[in-house]
Amino acid sequence: MDSDIPIEGSCGEAGSAPDWENWLAEHGDRLLFYARQRTACGADAEDVLQSALLKLVHVVRSGEFRKGQDEWKAFVISCIRNAAIDLSRARARRQNTAHAAAAEQDPVYESAPWLSSRADAEHRRRCIERVLRRMRTDYAEVVTLHVWQGLSFRMIGQITGENPATVATRYRAALRIFRQKLEKELNPPS
Repeated sequence: MDSDIPIEGSCGEAGSAPDWENWLAEHGDRLLFYARQRTACGADAEDVLQSALLKLVHVVRSGEFRKGQDEWKAFVISCIRNAAIDLSRARARRQNTAHAAAAEQDPVYESAPWLSSRADAEHRRRCIERVLRRMRTDYAEVVTLHVWQGLSFRMIGQITGENPATVATRYRAALRIFRQKLEKELNPPS
């Protein structure tokens, strides 16, 4: 609904309206990628992202968000992270182990991923997601936030509540593990 999106005077810049469409086009795919890393399935990722975007619209529209548009991404990432944690806790409380395992299974991959470059890209994307899912959560998070979201270690530290030096050390260790596991995933032993 266009009427729910703020039009005038709700951006940090005086008198200018936020450019929601361009901002979402620029950041939407990477935010969804982060949400996928934090949730059990694609549908949950979309729900978490939508919830985060609605919170952003609400705080910008109400004037509670006093920072500029350049801080929107960090705000949305924090909302995604918190919503994903809440969702995970709620799911753990109400589902048994067998049902949760079934919900986390990826759909069956197409039979011939090597037939086209688009299929190759999809295959690589799935391999990357599998590797990130198998890593420690804190390692996967820092790699995702730094590499795919382009956030500095300082900003990641603000989001996670940790020292930027700790984040940087974790990133270096996580990147070593990520490279090793991705190489094995992309080139399995014959």
